[in-house]
Amino acid sequence: VLALLLALTLLLCTCGAKKTPLEQTAAYLRKVTPEPTFGSLTGDWTVFGLARSGVQVAGKYYETYYGNVEAAVTEAGGKLSETKYTEYSRLVLALTAIGRDVTNVGGYDLLQGLSDLEFVKYQGNNGPIWALIALDSGDYPIPANTGAETQATRQMYIDYILNGQLPDGSWSLSGGGDPDLTAMALTALAPYYTKDLKVQEAIDKAIARLSEMQDEDGGYSTSYDGTTKIAYSQR
Repeated sequence: VLALLLALTLLLCTCGAKKTPLEQTAAYLRKVTPEPTFGSLTGDWTVFGLARSGVQVAGKYYETYYGNVEAAVTEAGGKLSETKYTEYSRLVLALTAIGRDVTNVGGYDLLQGLSDLEFVKYQGNNGPIWALIALDSGDYPIPANTGAETQATRQMYIDYILNGQLPDGSWSLSGGGDPDLTAMALTALAPYYTKDLKVQEAIDKAIARLSEMQDEDGGYSTSYDGTTKIAYSQR
């Protein structure tokens, strides 16, 4: 009888337990994105965040997302964008996070979108940074692309990122150094810290610069247009 009462007490405590901030955030994300699909604001980042958070997502949320993604990729004929090749990177990250095969989405290999250096770097630093992050998320090989203007390699992406570093140690999307893009560059280069002295020096310099860029409240802020200040600590 005592054992049964103890089990019942534990069950009631569990049922009434308050959700952690992480669980509350996950519930909010599901609420604002009930039908996730391909897109920066309509599903990819939400699915990526939920999957990487470790919070259990009930129902067929990920299955719904994948079905919508497959339909979108098929409708586009595998061509997600003519100019923004971060579309491929973001989708590779999201699908990898939920354990899906990125080389066969509706019959299309999404890694092909990261195989031509010239297309990927069209967005400046942002393109190669996210391409490298996406490729390393699943330790993916870069597929051969006979139609590529420049067949991409990991070393090419690393070199491009390193060459984009400003003298003060930061990276820029446009204009002055930006803490957001600098942190992205660090994420891309991190796996190569112990393998390449140039990468190690670049990372150390960037970390020092990020410390200098930090606001008094511990957060960061930037201005993409030179006038409007965005405080990351408040987002």
